[in-house]
Amino acid sequence: MADDTHRKIWQPLHPAIRDSLDPQYVAYHDTHLQYIEPDEIKDWDGSTRTKKFSLPPGGTKPIPVGNIQDYHVGRFRVRVYTPTSQCDERGWPVLIWFHGGGWAVGGLNNGTDLCCWACERARCLVVSVDYGLAPENPFPAAVEDAIDAVRWVASCPAELPTIDTSRVSISGTSSGANLAIVAALSASNSEVPLPTAQPSLPNTIAHPPASLVLFIPVVDNTATAEGVWKPNAETAPWLTPARMEWYRKLYFTRNEHRSRWDASPNLAPEALVRKLPKTWIAVAEMDILAPESLAFGEQLRGFGIDVETLLVKDLGERVQLFLQCSFKHIIQT
Repeated sequence: MADDTHRKIWQPLHPAIRDSLDPQYVAYHDTHLQYIEPDEIKDWDGSTRTKKFSLPPGGTKPIPVGNIQDYHVGRFRVRVYTPTSQCDERGWPVLIWFHGGGWAVGGLNNGTDLCCWACERARCLVVSVDYGLAPENPFPAAVEDAIDAVRWVASCPAELPTIDTSRVSISGTSSGANLAIVAALSASNSEVPLPTAQPSLPNTIAHPPASLVLFIPVVDNTATAEGVWKPNAETAPWLTPARMEWYRKLYFTRNEHRSRWDASPNLAPEALVRKLPKTWIAVAEMDILAPESLAFGEQLRGFGIDVETLLVKDLGERVQLFLQCSFKHIIQT
């Protein structure tokens, strides 16, 4: 191993939060994350998708499930996790999962441990969506794929075992949670047209989603370091304002797109938001996205939505949050 005294420190923890963070996270950050050269200081060349630490790993070893199978759904793929147990006469409940990565990195291998845990512990079919990534597939391509993934599940495709379309939950982390919210808004408001890349899929969904399960969602793509992000703008580990803006520039080709509600769901019309299902939101207090995540929870409560928020006070990085969150919250949905 290289002598750390000769390695350049790119991303040190801010001293104001070091003593408040979980010691395991501090050790992990000091050992790995602080030595990673920030992607946002370089021109995009795609290499961030293949680097060992382009996204902090921080997961756990996946538990065994009954079956894992990939399928093509038009222009994107899905990975379906089936439990080892048998479903009841109603068919399997379904959790549709959208990975994080700023709409530009990540894929089907992100969140495998969480997908396996949800599959086995909640005894549900998990459908992980490999939506198109920016900059090759800019906004609204990922939105289209997210909506089409929900429509595909709702159509009870022959590739899937018997499912119960009245028990479909939608979930994701960070940018994936952003897509989950938009997909849920679409599925809960079938009369509202939204972009789709697959017109052959059904335009209406018999049952709206049963719940939303969100891990530190991106809900406001108009947020800035001087505004919504200000409480954590200078101290947040890993996801900084500069990195978030870098992701946005890859995802959005036009600045005005950022204020569309299918980019910033906190700006969706009240009539649409009121139709969202019960929602569970996990928030890491020191993460840059914490203020907008908490504000979104309060917005939903104000509209009469059943919302549960889990605020983890000593973590500031979303992948580590997975290790701390109890999977009972997913099971309860």
